[in-house]
Amino acid sequence: MKTHRSGAARAALAMTVVWALIHVSEAKAADTIPLCPGLTVVTAVSQPAGDYESIKTVETISGTEVRLRYSAEMKNTDMLSSGPELKTVILGRTMLVKDLQSATDYQQVYLDKSDEKIPGTTSIGISTAVLQNLKSKGQSNFGFSNAYADLALSADSSKYPNYYSYLQRGVLQRVAGPATLSVIVNDVPVDLPVVHAQGTLVDDKVDFLFLDDPANPLTLAFRIGVGAVKPLIPEQVQFCAAMAKAAGGAVLPGGVHCDKPNGGDRDTLRVVKIEYRCQVPSPAGAGGGGKGAGQAPGGLGTGSGSGLEKALANQQKVDVYSIYFSFNSDALRDESTPTLKEIADILTRHPDWRLAVNGHTDGIGTDQYNLDLSKRRAAAVVKALVTRYHIDASRLKSAGFGKSQPKDTNDTLEGRARNRRVELMRF
Repeated sequence: MKTHRSGAARAALAMTVVWALIHVSEAKAADTIPLCPGLTVVTAVSQPAGDYESIKTVETISGTEVRLRYSAEMKNTDMLSSGPELKTVILGRTMLVKDLQSATDYQQVYLDKSDEKIPGTTSIGISTAVLQNLKSKGQSNFGFSNAYADLALSADSSKYPNYYSYLQRGVLQRVAGPATLSVIVNDVPVDLPVVHAQGTLVDDKVDFLFLDDPANPLTLAFRIGVGAVKPLIPEQVQFCAAMAKAAGGAVLPGGVHCDKPNGGDRDTLRVVKIEYRCQVPSPAGAGGGGKGAGQAPGGLGTGSGSGLEKALANQQKVDVYSIYFSFNSDALRDESTPTLKEIADILTRHPDWRLAVNGHTDGIGTDQYNLDLSKRRAAAVVKALVTRYHIDASRLKSAGFGKSQPKDTNDTLEGRARNRRVELMRF
């Protein structure tokens, strides 16, 4: 028998479904990252000229959809291209709430000439069903995209080319592996629990680490085409050396990966930073009592702002990872705005505070280049605080230390991400 509900009742039910996806029990509180507006997931990618970061931000959530903003700025590595040296991609992606619950296909590729909404797929992680199958059954059906740049794909399977024609499907098997993965969450390194899965999908060996949180099982790392890049022969090594200055890129004609002379994986991803500034209400709404109602899950605070102010008050200094710059540049990216505003608000609340803004880089590049870059980036932060938010310039100073004060190794993506930072110090 059909039951008719009012519009208000249907809306309330839909929101309950959304919050059910993102609200977790107290017992799991330390293991969660809330899926809410403002959630920002930063992925580091390595290339010969240096690392670049793609940034995915949850913009809005409704009863049926979750909308993302994808932003990436990277060096153009195509030696045959006559386009700009820096390639910028900014686009949207819309996920359906029902797909976050049950979809088995993972559309991890972002294409600026293609449809934004891709029914039947997820985009920044897997569905609750896939995670639960991996945990309860040890395996799950799974598909990932093998689409490539410059394709114009439709979300209509009756048209060609479409997204679904570029999905490789098979079965993922849960395997023994790392129990946690260290990620910077709201400016603090946190060991997040993970589920490790592997498989061979069509001709590709794949390896994934998923956040062990049924409410928001983010993809924290993957390797696609494991071992697919073969070591270069001596002639290829010489060719790469000769073309390095002209090409400046990772892949040359003929599939020669100059950045992987010893071979390796074709495609890798590593989440290095996660930021959120949200409080997740319980499905019961404002009237829902109980410990934890209205608190952000995760045991990680309600966002980087509160921790930033406490650190400056108590320790006099704090490392900030949520200020983002363009590739090898001092240009501030749009995603830096919330943190810049937070710093300005803190300075407004504490008119007696003065801040030193110190820039730090990773170890890629020469000492002098990194020193200059870190100085320019610190100065850009000071300029933004003065010009955008009218902070008195006499309360600020900037300096750069290049790669001379690393926090971690420069041999890994995550280590280099921790070394790239803005340090705030009261003086």
